[in-house]
Amino acid sequence: MELPKRPLGDEYVRPGGFREICQRLAADPRMGELTAQVMYAFDRRTRLLPFLFADWRIIPAGVRAITDSLHAAGLKDSRIVFQLWSPNVKPSRSLINGKTPDILLISSMQIHALEAYKLIADACTIPEDRRPLILCGGPKSIYEPWDNFALGDRGEINADCAITGESYVLLDMLERVLAFKGPGESLRRAFLRARDSRALEDVPGLVYRVDPPGGREAHLVDTGIQRLVQYLDELPIPLAAFSRVEPPHKRETLSPRPVPKEEIYKRSRITSLIMTQGCKFRCSYCPIPAYNQNSFRFKSPERLADEMTILNQELGLRNFFGTDDNFLNRRDTVEEIVEYMSKRRIDGHRIHKKVRWATEATIHDAYKCIDLMPRMRQSGMRALWFGVEDLTGTMVKKGQAGSKTAEVFAEMNNNGLCPMPMMMHHDGQPLYTPGSLYGLVNQVRYLRKHGAISVQITVLTPAVGTNFFDKPYTDGMVFKNVAGRRVDEARFDGNHVVATNEARPWLKQWNLILGYGAFYNPLSLLGAMLMPKRRLSGADIGMQFIGMAALAKTTLDSLVWSWRLWWGPIERCTVVPGSKLPIVKARPNEIETKRPTAIPPDSLEVWQSRMKTPKPQDGIPLPILAAG
Repeated sequence: MELPKRPLGDEYVRPGGFREICQRLAADPRMGELTAQVMYAFDRRTRLLPFLFADWRIIPAGVRAITDSLHAAGLKDSRIVFQLWSPNVKPSRSLINGKTPDILLISSMQIHALEAYKLIADACTIPEDRRPLILCGGPKSIYEPWDNFALGDRGEINADCAITGESYVLLDMLERVLAFKGPGESLRRAFLRARDSRALEDVPGLVYRVDPPGGREAHLVDTGIQRLVQYLDELPIPLAAFSRVEPPHKRETLSPRPVPKEEIYKRSRITSLIMTQGCKFRCSYCPIPAYNQNSFRFKSPERLADEMTILNQELGLRNFFGTDDNFLNRRDTVEEIVEYMSKRRIDGHRIHKKVRWATEATIHDAYKCIDLMPRMRQSGMRALWFGVEDLTGTMVKKGQAGSKTAEVFAEMNNNGLCPMPMMMHHDGQPLYTPGSLYGLVNQVRYLRKHGAISVQITVLTPAVGTNFFDKPYTDGMVFKNVAGRRVDEARFDGNHVVATNEARPWLKQWNLILGYGAFYNPLSLLGAMLMPKRRLSGADIGMQFIGMAALAKTTLDSLVWSWRLWWGPIERCTVVPGSKLPIVKARPNEIETKRPTAIPPDSLEVWQSRMKTPKPQDGIPLPILAAG
């Protein structure tokens, strides 16, 4: 299931390419005539620890990035529908400027896929002459695009296309489709003609269905792995999308107007930002390195500070979360960012007085950057989420030893930075082990003792896009039906035991709750009040209240699931899930390889090899990006 890599030297869009395609599309008057509805599918059954409460206060970055890119490309009339806020909105009843949107984009994670399928099915009820171009994206489509096709009892429900990449892929596809669009013709009709003319086969990052004439077998066409936009400063400023967000309501139709600008800060208490992408580690359960072609991409310090400044001044937003895979992946980059931001001012005030931000990293890299933590605080950073997984390194080794973790947490506490560890409970790990750190509760208590402010505990679950996906299925670890009910994708959220060789899986489910209970409990709250951390007392006490409230709901859900596991029977999968339709490579001769240790060349080398010129001509600065 791990994504293959593009040929070495062909991983990236030409520097400046993203801006150029936006300019070309914006100059096309037909682009300005289009409307788009961007929907983020959300399954409410997944509202459990660790994201309960926070999920309501954050507008997902992916749908915002798509909307911002469309705006930069000239499509001004769009609406973002966050299904958690507006769960009943139906594509079949949605109107923008009095007509059905030309484009329906549905973004989904694997755990929200069932809701995405419902949206596709509803859109397919729209008559052909009014039906929008149905596009699917997000993590679900990147790793399992085939699931957006051949839905329904007879396989009659299909999306038009799955986008298996980022915004550039969407814009590249739209540019090809517009070339086939006649006066008064729908965009979907133009897409079908472009598809049938095979004009989309050289747009990497698409999967679409083809039904050949003459009764031949229907199949999916895969155009290959996307090219990445390497220089993230080319992406548009993430501002326009906030003026296109559907307000919370229970209706099936769109509201006359989006959320007013002056109310955005009330709705979006946390704002996700793309800061860096990529990670040097190659964990078997993680799809991130392969998705990023083993590279590390980042925005410049000036650009990051500009984005926070603009969003603070225009919308009053103060709390930011970096959608990083490992922000501390490259020390030189970290040092440049925090040094610049610690000196940056907003309205005459130091940046840390106006905004706060947090992100993700690893203990190994935090230890290498431990001397930078005073600067991190001055730059506005307030918390780091760590993929600790297992303090003993039994499950995975990535420099997260107990003593090193304690030293990092102590330095963070001293500098007013919240350590937020994330753990994984795996087969063979007991709940408690006397005299060692191997037990789950032992590790949770150790983290709490050494300064952790929150904790996330998930059950190790097969994740799409990883090397760990196939084997649990072929080994019969993954549950297909439990107590007569199908285990659907919402249960693969890490909060439910859905794959294990343990003889009593219900006990493993309870280990999860007891692990959380060892961290979030009245005694921990009392300790936070009586012995407050010098610079983190408010965060410590607040997270205890939030954690205990969220744990109550999570415990009720686990009670039901553990009862089903105990009652049984449990039917297990024997084959790896895959496509219902055969998949045909658009370019079968293109070489896609797996290079677990290869590092792509930096963007300047790629640019020179493609353009055959000694230096860039457009003046765009090109940072050296590498995985290490």
